[in-house]
Amino acid sequence: MILWEIFWSFFKIGAFTFGGGYAMIPLIEKEIITNKKWIDEDELLEIISIAQMTPGVIAINTATFVGRKSGGVKGALVASAAVVLPSLFVISIIVTFFSKSFESALVQKFLTGVRAGLLALMANSLLRLFRSGANNIVGIILLTISLTALILSMLSPITLIIFGSVTGIMLYRFFPEFTMKYLGGGKK
Repeated sequence: MILWEIFWSFFKIGAFTFGGGYAMIPLIEKEIITNKKWIDEDELLEIISIAQMTPGVIAINTATFVGRKSGGVKGALVASAAVVLPSLFVISIIVTFFSKSFESALVQKFLTGVRAGLLALMANSLLRLFRSGANNIVGIILLTISLTALILSMLSPITLIIFGSVTGIMLYRFFPEFTMKYLGGGKK
């Protein structure tokens, strides 16, 4: 029964998301945290962080991690398949029947409107996740430094991820109490 619930939840997420992995975060929050209670907000933040660091699309990686936590290896496979099936189906239909319509001004206006709505959804989700994760001054300082470095193009995103990973490992290795207390360094 749990495998069917995992499939149906991630199928709905895949079917009703337009715009990729980050656009799925609000739907994942609602379905997986609020409705199903399979994970909490802190776990979603951890999953998103890991999903960003691993190769592949964030939506599939997130589905895989949540599916694994909820239903083991079979749950991971079911969630991963379910989240991509709607897109695969829709893209196949579009390519087959409507590929020439993309040049239409009406279609372009529609897509512009959809992008604006997605931006609002992602900003709202980002703000909620930030509020739940920004509960300490050290984390806020590190976030500010990271964003400043990205905005000013001082570091590439991959360099920042590597630097952040190494910094986190070093802090946890040499200052575990500090990391646990001020950075929320996981569960003991």
